[in-house]
Amino acid sequence: MKVPSIFRLPKYQRFEIQPRYYDPVKEDLEKRTSKIRQEMKLEREGKKVESIRDAFSARKSSDKSANLFQVLMIIIISVALGGYIFYGANVYFALLLLIPLYIILRRKRS
Repeated sequence: MKVPSIFRLPKYQRFEIQPRYYDPVKEDLEKRTSKIRQEMKLEREGKKVESIRDAFSARKSSDKSANLFQVLMIIIISVALGGYIFYGANVYFALLLLIPLYIILRRKRS
């Protein structure tokens, strides 16, 4: 039996979700057909369709500065480790002196 009250209490809200049917095969088929239709449309318009090989060759030419930076970082780390093994912690102080020199040279170049 419910006790009468002067305050109105909210009722519980129910959460209802409508499940959706997911068909991965159908979705994959739709993606492929839309991609093929888009390529056929581009071919009809006379535009060149870029292949995967062309995309990777274009990417290789733009990553030369990143490759140079990676090589420089490997050299700096190996010099720091080798210097620490042979000369101790004084090598790190020498490397700290080279950082301002590097910054000055970068600003003069720009």
